[in-house]
Amino acid sequence: MMRAAIAVLIVCAACGEGRSAGSGPDHAVPQELVAAWDASMQVNQSYPLQPRPSAATEICGTISLVENHAAARPTGGVDAPTYLGVYDLPLSSIGLEWNGAPSFPAASVSIGRSGTYGSSAIASDSVSIVLNPGSEERIVLLGRYEANGIRGTWSAQSARGTANGSFSMRPHTNSRSESRNCWR
Repeated sequence: MMRAAIAVLIVCAACGEGRSAGSGPDHAVPQELVAAWDASMQVNQSYPLQPRPSAATEICGTISLVENHAAARPTGGVDAPTYLGVYDLPLSSIGLEWNGAPSFPAASVSIGRSGTYGSSAIASDSVSIVLNPGSEERIVLLGRYEANGIRGTWSAQSARGTANGSFSMRPHTNSRSESRNCWR
């Protein structure tokens, strides 16, 4: 089911209107976030009140994104989701399970424009990704677009405390010879 949802998003992205997302002159983010991305998440601090220790300190998977045509373009900060998507990441392996709460693996992505968001300065190359945006225990990834992908930090807050770490994303490779193991 998960792979079918990712495949549908990839097909939708391929059948787009041929315009680039974020192609305005004030965007430093890539023109094509509409894609499948290989993602890696590393744990720096797990939940302090976690019921059992995490099985891993790093996970890898895929995040697929399409442009959110229904959303108005953001006018400042990173408050409007510019892209929507799904992910295939084994979050429970690093202790980020939702304790039996049913949740579709959704993602919403906002791109930054120079300004502020709360007390944080936002650069035009900022990317904010929220995994499970409708959930009580969502995971927020804040990163910066670089030439070879997106890198940044993530945090998750719940009744069990706060967990955090770092993440990186790069465009998905179609190579079947590349293993599903984490890459650096």
